[in-house]
Amino acid sequence: MTTSHPAGHPVEIELKLALPPHQVDHFVKIMARRHGTPVRQQVLTRYFDTPDWALSSQGIALRVRRVGRHWLQTLKTEGVRQGGLSQRAEYEMAITGGTPDWSRFPAEALARVPQGLRAQLAPQFETRFSRQVWQLTGRQGAAIEVALDVGEVRTLNGTKAGSRRQPICEIELELKAGQPDTLFELALDWARQLDCLPLDSSKAERGVRLARDQDPEPVKSVAAALDRRMSVEAGFAAMCQASLAQFQGNLPGVLASNDIEYVHQARVALRRLRAAVRVCRRVCVLPAELMDGLRALAAALGPVRDWDVLCSETLPPIAQHYADAAAWQQGMVVLEAQRAEARAAMRGALAQARPGTWLLAFQRWLLQRGWRAAPQARRFAQLSPLAPWAQRVLQKGQRRIVRGARAYAGLQPAQRHALRIAIKRQRYAAEFFQPLFSQGRQRRYLAALCDAQDSLGHLNDARIGQKLVSRLQGETGPMGSFVQGWLAAQQDGAAFGESAGHVEQLLEFKPL
Repeated sequence: MTTSHPAGHPVEIELKLALPPHQVDHFVKIMARRHGTPVRQQVLTRYFDTPDWALSSQGIALRVRRVGRHWLQTLKTEGVRQGGLSQRAEYEMAITGGTPDWSRFPAEALARVPQGLRAQLAPQFETRFSRQVWQLTGRQGAAIEVALDVGEVRTLNGTKAGSRRQPICEIELELKAGQPDTLFELALDWARQLDCLPLDSSKAERGVRLARDQDPEPVKSVAAALDRRMSVEAGFAAMCQASLAQFQGNLPGVLASNDIEYVHQARVALRRLRAAVRVCRRVCVLPAELMDGLRALAAALGPVRDWDVLCSETLPPIAQHYADAAAWQQGMVVLEAQRAEARAAMRGALAQARPGTWLLAFQRWLLQRGWRAAPQARRFAQLSPLAPWAQRVLQKGQRRIVRGARAYAGLQPAQRHALRIAIKRQRYAAEFFQPLFSQGRQRRYLAALCDAQDSLGHLNDARIGQKLVSRLQGETGPMGSFVQGWLAAQQDGAAFGESAGHVEQLLEFKPL
């Protein structure tokens, strides 16, 4: 969709979905039944950049595309991307050949690529795909172009990466007229039927990674874009967006990779989201179906993460103290088999939880500002300034932690676990609100929260590891008994003392 923008340049609004390749025929049949015969195209697109990727490092993509006998050149800039929905500046026009024609670009596009840089540009990679296009109409005069792209992105001979390829299978919904909500309405329908996932990365970004020989990596959390001028509801939306982006970024790795960091970072994202929802639960209320989905996704990831921590983090330091290396290895075979079963069960549970549908529904709710259907008193709180409200939230959370810290020596394991959860929630809240307050004090407070959470986490890992190993006592033999004894001692010895020291440090702090 081309809309007016404060800077005066055209803005493209589209929503992109990753379609499982085995669902292509099903999608085509759905579209044929409802929307008739598509326009079919063979599309070749070459992407230009400098050898040191000067354009992509600025979030700019320059491409020349051939559709049939016609050539188009396009310059796109980095924009806002949330849950598959993107809004970015786009300059596109017809040209007569397969290389950029700078005389055809408007002045505002030329200003983004300095004259000296243009001479260094060369094709770095290309995409080749078959495209089927449908023109749809929706509610209130909405006009949507739906494109199914199936093909590949590949590097070009002569580039440093050599010959590398990656498949493309995706649906693009571009808004030509109307409101973005109509895109989510369609996308949700397809996600329920086809297990689509929202896709934020463009073909250009994937091509750059391929050409630079960069494998995808787990996505760590990034700070929510908060400032003191925000209202509570704007802060809530920003916290949710940051958490959803992290979860969505790790989801493909969770589903397809055995790198345990994807599961870990996906769980962190869901925990941060739950913390945001909890912090704002009296002001911006999450619908029951979204909350249920959040719980289902967290429950799906939990067991395999417990096994990952046990096998990859808890047991290796213990192994060097066990005399019989062969017996240890036999026990590890049993534990690793259980870990593999947990990973398979996780993927089955995720499939049932339908994360693509949940992500799209959550993003749609945020776009609609669904929490505004609330009593007047709550609406007043939603519009109140974020900073003083955040200050009250952190002070209340700190009081809860202080009560537990003062009684720490006498707490039972379940009570220590509850204190750890309270500290973790406070840490996430303090991380979210850090941009609003004095950086020096907040950094020290956050460091103390992290230390306490980590040390209590080690105790909790030992407790959970002990339970996991005990389930397989008859299969792991003496190795299992040794591990259980070691972990039991850990919970009562130095690890307990370390956690007590870190928890007591929190008594010295005020959150602000």
